[in-house]
Amino acid sequence: MPRKLSPVPTTAALEPAPDLRESVARSIEGMLWLRSSDEALVNLAKKYAEQIEAATDRAEMIGDMWAEARGDRSLVERLKRLEAMADVAKMVGWLGPQLQGVLRDLGGTPAARAAMKADRPIGGRLAELRAGSTAPARRKRPAKGVDSTEGEGS
Repeated sequence: MPRKLSPVPTTAALEPAPDLRESVARSIEGMLWLRSSDEALVNLAKKYAEQIEAATDRAEMIGDMWAEARGDRSLVERLKRLEAMADVAKMVGWLGPQLQGVLRDLGGTPAARAAMKADRPIGGRLAELRAGSTAPARRKRPAKGVDSTEGEGS
């Protein structure tokens, strides 16, 4: 007995995605631990969100222009060049991970917030400093070609 498949919803039936600019702004507002020294990363996150949304807006404008350009060869050629420059998938594919990295650096991801907890500090020297322990001082090695026994017992 053949299975009855349901059609895939068209893009018109899908809900529009929330505006990334607003989502990033709300996320940053909730990061009460941020300091003035984080301002550059905050601005970078906002800029990435703006560029992603601008790419989406350009794609919608290009779609409208295609409808108007029927039969106008010069306009069609210009639209093809513009469309190649405004590829949303490439923009999101490139800037999406960049934005995620900036938000992670600001402590805006679950893993970053977990690593910020005092009871579970990140490893390495930072963990030692947070725990209040200090590693023993390392002895300097003698420079190459210098005999480390010079001056001993002479």
